[in-house]
Amino acid sequence: MSPRLRRIVAVITLLLAVVLVAVLTLRALGVPIALGPGTATPSPTASASAEPSSAGSPSVDEVLAAIESETADIRNLPPADIGPPEFVTRDELERRLTEQFATDYPPEQQAADNALYHALGILAPDQDYAALQLQLLASQVIGYYDDATQSMVIVSDVGLTPEAAVTYSHEYTHALQDAAFGMDSLDLDNVDDNDASYAALALVEGDATTTMVLWAIQNLTPEEILDISQTPVPDTSGVPAWMVSQLEFPYLAGSEFTSQLYARGDFSAVDEAWADPPVSTEQILHFRAYLDNEEPIPVPAGVESSSDYEILSFSTFGEAMTSIWLAALGVDQGDADEAAAGWGGDAIVLVQATGSDDIAVALFTEWDTPLDATQFGSAYEDALPRTNLFGRINTTSDSLTIVIQGTSQELVDQLAGE
Repeated sequence: MSPRLRRIVAVITLLLAVVLVAVLTLRALGVPIALGPGTATPSPTASASAEPSSAGSPSVDEVLAAIESETADIRNLPPADIGPPEFVTRDELERRLTEQFATDYPPEQQAADNALYHALGILAPDQDYAALQLQLLASQVIGYYDDATQSMVIVSDVGLTPEAAVTYSHEYTHALQDAAFGMDSLDLDNVDDNDASYAALALVEGDATTTMVLWAIQNLTPEEILDISQTPVPDTSGVPAWMVSQLEFPYLAGSEFTSQLYARGDFSAVDEAWADPPVSTEQILHFRAYLDNEEPIPVPAGVESSSDYEILSFSTFGEAMTSIWLAALGVDQGDADEAAAGWGGDAIVLVQATGSDDIAVALFTEWDTPLDATQFGSAYEDALPRTNLFGRINTTSDSLTIVIQGTSQELVDQLAGE
């Protein structure tokens, strides 16, 4: 799925709950944090409008301009010349997002993703990945920065509540990033290396989340921050929990990663990371791996072309998705994290049987040690019976595991070379 769509989807679902967590992270890293506004930004709660709400009160445009100035000062980047935000109704926003979904997430990519997650055993037969992602778009967005048009869009019927103000600071940080570094400087849509794209997205969102948190603690009262942290999460009924985890990762893990950068050298250290971005989710999850420039081990995809099947896609999976996948298969989240922690590099291939709807994945993972390979293998073998799919795992060269899983035993055997 397009990283730009991921940003739009996740902003309301996640950011409002992460403020206090990020504050505690910064404090734990030794950054002096004191809750309570310095120069507080007025927060009108009436419907958003460019007109003053009453005589002597600032207009929403003036409040947003103040948030932009304060956010740019905190992030220590030049202001972004994006013009005034565009105010739209909820219905218009949903129409635009649906249209953008179709543009940024083409049908062939939707079909490949849908097949992948079915073959991994984490989508029910009647579930469609793209449709569930579109469901996550509905009714959850206050506003967003569109890096294609370099403009800000705000829902006009929510009012500029503290939640909306925090969100605006986050989204304006994206505008600052785009103006200073260029979103295109990061390979956010590398379909051949999904894990690297996911890691780069974590830098983008972690940077914006850290900036947003610092803005919030300088401009909102402790009571407002507490209220934000307790904002109910929008209804995601029918959406698998692992998809929410997939959306959360760039924000939650990303904010921890950038908080550690910030603790080492303020935002100048984050700026340096834009020039030298993390190349794997392992580097996001294990900060020392980033500092030590521990790059993924190249893993060849041991799937040859065959008349028995067609190769639909090839990419990387990564440590973060390995953990999310194991947890979705029923492994305890702590155990899933531990089983994925020895990840060293991987390649994942999706195939479809010739003349059939049967699909399968082959996941080749190089682990840091033979023990790490064994630990992952044990977690997978425990989870496999819960998938209602056919699967097998082999360990070769002590630290390389090969998981082959699909909808038919014949296709699994063919991928295994039998």
